[in-house]
Amino acid sequence: MLHIPTLMLALLLGFLLLTLELGVSQRGLRARPELRRWTLGCWALLGGFAALAARAALPVDLSVVLGNALICLGLALYAQALGIMLIDSPGHRALWQVQPLIWLALVLMLDWPLYRRTAVMSLVYMALLVPSVVLIVRHGWRAERSLRTVALTLALAAASHLVRAWHALSTPEDYGDLMQASLGQGLTFLVSFICLLGAGFGFVLAVFERVARQMEEMATHDGLTGCWNRSTTDALLEHELQRARRNGAPVAFVLLDLDHFKQVNDQHGHRAGDAVLRTFADVVRGRLRASDVFGRTGGEEFGLVLPGTDVAGARWLVEAIRRAVETMEVTVADGQPVKITVSAGVAVADPQVSLSGDRLYGQADQALYEAKHAGRNRVEVHGLGVGASATLPLG
Repeated sequence: MLHIPTLMLALLLGFLLLTLELGVSQRGLRARPELRRWTLGCWALLGGFAALAARAALPVDLSVVLGNALICLGLALYAQALGIMLIDSPGHRALWQVQPLIWLALVLMLDWPLYRRTAVMSLVYMALLVPSVVLIVRHGWRAERSLRTVALTLALAAASHLVRAWHALSTPEDYGDLMQASLGQGLTFLVSFICLLGAGFGFVLAVFERVARQMEEMATHDGLTGCWNRSTTDALLEHELQRARRNGAPVAFVLLDLDHFKQVNDQHGHRAGDAVLRTFADVVRGRLRASDVFGRTGGEEFGLVLPGTDVAGARWLVEAIRRAVETMEVTVADGQPVKITVSAGVAVADPQVSLSGDRLYGQADQALYEAKHAGRNRVEVHGLGVGASATLPLG
């Protein structure tokens, strides 16, 4: 037989430790609303278990209603925390709308035998857990790996509550009192709520996993456009040059610079300029291969690393980008359409010639200068005569 008061004490201590861990975690992650919501859920579950265990000090009816209601509230807060994390929305309004009905049902069930009340509440707990499992499977299964642990433990908790409901109805003699020593009651109670502890620790790991990934992305990507930043672009260019020398393939590097971009900021404001940069990045990104590198190297300057691309291929791609940008139109906050053009400088590294990334960058920069000097909205290739690619047909 499993001693229920001992299980209650173990669960109280477990949720107390988890809640304290979450409190410490929040001090370093103050801007994580999902962590705060999960912490509130832990406090609710801790209060619920404390109310159920305090039958010697509280009236039994108050213990039953308060304990079960707080546990239901905690499970709803868990679902809300997952919604904030995965879909940026609390979601599942029904989980909140049903809370007053649960309180009312608990009051109406006070005269019921314990086994019936246990069966009903176990099914309610299961129903409150299922939306969280579905949410992770649909929106978080391919995200942080720790969320899979959360889904599995919550699913196991839901299944345990289903078994507990069936066991209460099939063996009512084991449910004469909540503290009655019983293998079936004790085992289902233990598995049901110990899984929630496991889900809590898994959720903390998932949050830290997401924070680490976001910090890594911030260190390598431009926050406005989603492109690689300058240092990462330089590193990837050097990597592609080394690989090209081994494979005997050319590498093209392109510098793209938006023409008269300062005028956009001066006339329409910096938010309009940001919108233009984001739209421009989307236009370029839509024409690249998965192997191509697209980075932001300066304010309105971008770089392309094109592995295995010769002069003809680079010219064709960049001319297509230039024409797409020329037809691009961005409607800004003041309602005015903004149009812009781009100038490009192309340099291609011959695999037979040892060329550093800095050197190739300098060649592309020189070609870009020639494009700007020749009138802008054009493509120039290093080593070719000025204007050699200005009218390149796309076919």
